Amino acid sequence: MKKVEGFFSFFGLAFTQVAVSTAIIAYTELVLSRMGYTATGSWQFYVLHLLFLLPCVLLLTPAGFMSDKHPKERVLLWTTVLSVLPLGLFGVGVYHSCLPMMFAGVGLFFVLQAFQSPAKNGYMKELIGVRFLASGSGTLMIVTFCAMFFAGVSLAFAVRENLVEPVLYSLGALQVLGVIFAIRLPSIGAYDETLKFPWKQFLTFKYARRKMAKAWKNRALRQSIVGQAIFWVMIFLMVFVIQDQFSSGSLFTQDALANYAIFGTGIGLVAGFWFAMRMSRNFIERGLIPMGTAGASVLIFLIPFIPRPYNAIAFALLGFCGGIFALPMFATMLYNTKPRSAGHVLSLSNVVQNLSILVFDILAIVAIRYFAVDRMSLFFILGIVCLVGTVWALWAMPQTLLRQLLRSVLSMHYRFLVTGVQNIPWEGPVLLVGNHISYIDWAIIQMASPRPMRFVITRRPFEKWYVKLLLSQMETIDLDISNPAPAMEEAKKALLRGEAVVMFPENAMTSTGNMSRFRLDYSSVVKDVPRLKLLPFYVQGLWGSRYSMADAGFKDMVHSGGRIISVAFGNELPLDSNPMMVKRAVQELSITAWTSYIRKLRPVASAWIRTVKRIGSGPSVYSPDGNHLSANALATAALSFAGMIEKLTKGEKQVGVLIPPSGPGIIVNMACLIKGKTVYNLNYTNTPETMDYCCGVAEVKTIITARVFVEKLKQKGLPMEKLLDKYKVYYMEDLKGQLHKSTLVKNFLRVMLLPAWYLELRFFKKVSLDDVATIIFSSGSEGRPKGVELTHLNLIGNIKQCESVLLPTAEDVFLGSLPLFHAFGFSITTMLCLVEGVPVATCPDPTDARLVSRMCAQFKVSIMVATGTFLRMWGLNRAVHPLMFSHVRSIYAGAEKIREDVRQLYRTKFKLEIFEGFGCTETTPVAAVNTKDVLMDDYKTVIEGNKPGTVGAPLPGTQIRIVDPDTMEELAVGEDGLILIGGAQIMKGYLKDPERTAQAIAVINGKRWYKTGDKGHVDEDGYLTIVDRYSRFAKLGGEMVSLGSVDFKISECSLFDEIDHFAVAVPDGSKGEKIVLVYAGDKSEDEVKDMLKQVGLPPLMLPGAVVKVDVLPKLGSGKSDVQTGKRIAMERLGISAN
Repeated sequence: MKKVEGFFSFFGLAFTQVAVSTAIIAYTELVLSRMGYTATGSWQFYVLHLLFLLPCVLLLTPAGFMSDKHPKERVLLWTTVLSVLPLGLFGVGVYHSCLPMMFAGVGLFFVLQAFQSPAKNGYMKELIGVRFLASGSGTLMIVTFCAMFFAGVSLAFAVRENLVEPVLYSLGALQVLGVIFAIRLPSIGAYDETLKFPWKQFLTFKYARRKMAKAWKNRALRQSIVGQAIFWVMIFLMVFVIQDQFSSGSLFTQDALANYAIFGTGIGLVAGFWFAMRMSRNFIERGLIPMGTAGASVLIFLIPFIPRPYNAIAFALLGFCGGIFALPMFATMLYNTKPRSAGHVLSLSNVVQNLSILVFDILAIVAIRYFAVDRMSLFFILGIVCLVGTVWALWAMPQTLLRQLLRSVLSMHYRFLVTGVQNIPWEGPVLLVGNHISYIDWAIIQMASPRPMRFVITRRPFEKWYVKLLLSQMETIDLDISNPAPAMEEAKKALLRGEAVVMFPENAMTSTGNMSRFRLDYSSVVKDVPRLKLLPFYVQGLWGSRYSMADAGFKDMVHSGGRIISVAFGNELPLDSNPMMVKRAVQELSITAWTSYIRKLRPVASAWIRTVKRIGSGPSVYSPDGNHLSANALATAALSFAGMIEKLTKGEKQVGVLIPPSGPGIIVNMACLIKGKTVYNLNYTNTPETMDYCCGVAEVKTIITARVFVEKLKQKGLPMEKLLDKYKVYYMEDLKGQLHKSTLVKNFLRVMLLPAWYLELRFFKKVSLDDVATIIFSSGSEGRPKGVELTHLNLIGNIKQCESVLLPTAEDVFLGSLPLFHAFGFSITTMLCLVEGVPVATCPDPTDARLVSRMCAQFKVSIMVATGTFLRMWGLNRAVHPLMFSHVRSIYAGAEKIREDVRQLYRTKFKLEIFEGFGCTETTPVAAVNTKDVLMDDYKTVIEGNKPGTVGAPLPGTQIRIVDPDTMEELAVGEDGLILIGGAQIMKGYLKDPERTAQAIAVINGKRWYKTGDKGHVDEDGYLTIVDRYSRFAKLGGEMVSLGSVDFKISECSLFDEIDHFAVAVPDGSKGEKIVLVYAGDKSEDEVKDMLKQVGLPPLMLPGAVVKVDVLPKLGSGKSDVQTGKRIAMERLGISAN
């Protein structure tokens, strides 16, 4: 907000004008007191009060007219400049001790102030904007009261020293400074230069009455004007009473203008304004109003019994209550004004305030002078006024207090983030629809909303008496899922009355963390409701809390302490939007909610070290060689190696790592992240030449590896010296030998004894969420590998997204068989396990089925993540007994389409279902996944979570769009098109390749979407089906044939159960291209050709040739190496690449 142009000039102007006004009134009262006049017995005081109160009343119409007809910044400049003249007249009157001249100066000065006040408040709203209106209002009120106390205290010092002339010079200097500030104001004020002054209506007060009646019809405006009047009456009465009753606590011995009571009240007011600003960060928190008036009432009745000067503390609390009451009222009044008519409304508010003060002033004087009422009795009357204000606030806005109380209670456990709250209109009918994730969604939404909400919910789960009472106070609409018509009728009546209604169209809370189909038919509700707005919302952060339906083990791990909850409100939707369109809007809105949540999280290493402190000596990494690591041991090793790596790679940002998934590999990766390095895990399934190319692109100068592993690669025929001779190479065996035992002991004690924040401050290099954490090169299936830059935001975001659907518990163990150069292996089976505190059983060679099965059995692996190729390999191996997978509860697969024979193999042999997912390196990597089916709480409805053949629904915080690849227009449900993925997990970009980054990333409505290059469609539940890569199509005689469909149809035939295969397209002279089946198996090419005829393929899809290979070429990720397969096929068939 402080970056707004004109911010300093405007608030500087406000400070000078309030300071000068306060000094004029205070000095005049002081002069009158020294002349022997009394506040309750002298007409001179009455005249003074009328001179600064009446101008706003009498000039209601002219002041509002000037502010609306002319630019407000110009009105501010004119009034500030012209105020120099009456200020000079006042100064001359003071110098010559001429009371009439002083009164003339005071009167003229406040006539100009009557014109300036509505222009000032209206200009502030246009300068700050609606989004920061509460903050701007609070700043203005803090500046106002600081100026008042500055003027009062300064004047008190000056009067004590009898410095009359310096006071006058100071007032002149302040006014000149105000003129300078006014000149610097930017020209932004809205105005209507066609306005004409209503002379006839002005003289009869008809115009003023009409404006007042119009403003009075606006309920929120009426409440705020009345509330502002009550506040300023309270301030007036406090000053009127405090100066007489509590002056023995004076800061000065004579002419006490500032005593302890007033000083304490001022500090409390400023603190109250600041607190109200914080509470109104996302919207104007009107729930503070009844809390403020109630607190003030109690304190006023207690203060007379508190000895001086300790009552200054009570006065500070009283000021605090006044501050939290006044700010929401003032901000609400400004919110409900329109730029071109704000002047009249703000002038009206000034009139009501000044008239109220004038009436109470007269009544107080009459009571003291003619009825012998002492000022202490007036102080108790002030308490009664506050009580009346409290009763009025509770009557006028009961739900706001309820919302604030809920907010106060829940804020002790949760942090709240709200976006898009400006989309909710302050009045008029609005229907909000969104996801249902917990039992307290209604409370969270009400806390996030600036207006009362009516919730359509089933009350069946809410059996506690106090919850029922709470819901009845909020006037919830009870929904019977089996008969929703009555609830829909009541909801429609509420909308017709202009209320805000909230519905959860899923009809039930999620049991998976993901949204299900929108089943509630609310079409009858939106029909024939004038001015109705339909808004989506999304609640994030309560999944896994005690209020959700997550499994107990997941709840235990995802503890509620410090939980961040984000709520996002979207833009208005067309009223004729069908449930699928609304759900997609909510899903897209989840990106906003999740991104705002992820932005509050810590980078990977920082999050991990806090998990270490939570787990301590619990297991973290299981190793097949028995060198297991507890969380403390892993942290000790990582800290120790981090210091060495920092020295060895000084000045280097990227560090290469050539180690398989294992304890040492994880240690080196975490050591690099601790020191803020960007880690690049080399893909050792590539040739040394390709690895060298990737290192060159990544600007890697140092590679950390292990001798044992390098020797194994050499034994496989890889000439590793071609790579390693070009770089600085450090072997883990050597580095371990260089570590002193004293270093390990010190680091172990540090990890054991020191808090996480200190470890991070002392040993971690500070990084931001937007810094690149790792570079993962793509598989190179369509050409040279591309370096994908993944930031800490990408990693920690995808970790949290996956956690919410995989539902890991502290008792789970992940199988870490995927290599660290694989996006899934790095992000999920390594970083997710470390950050969330789930042990991982590392397996350096996923092709070793015996080792994999032993690890699963020995360490009770419960969650397996693999590719279809590896799953098929393990399942077919006779050495893998079903008992070895007896602890496995979930298997997730991706990277390639799962063959039906593999699904059946695992169902029959292991009694396990494979949940297929989808993602890319560019999406860190997971974007969608199937989950288990769930039985709803009516015990008869099953929510389908797993749809074999699809790759699942998008993760929370992720959206999938299907668009036309040429026009980028979104396609209908079920229609094939280019798959776009949006979410916080979308990569930063391709390393040193802005051109390809721009080609891969589409920006739509301010959100980044990754163009996957895959062709597919979504169904009405949002589940994604992938047809094929756009690059994997063969063009035969003008017809496009999906090679993926050819692969899938062949794999469905039982004849090919023992044969690995994939289809490629090669040039053909007659048809342009032809399909070739590349396979590995025992069958001859002629036998395979005969088998293909039995598959039942359409003639166009039937391969025109087959090529047998010893081993089907695979990439390191487990995907088929289509490029190599195509090259082999062309060589065998004698087809030239030209």
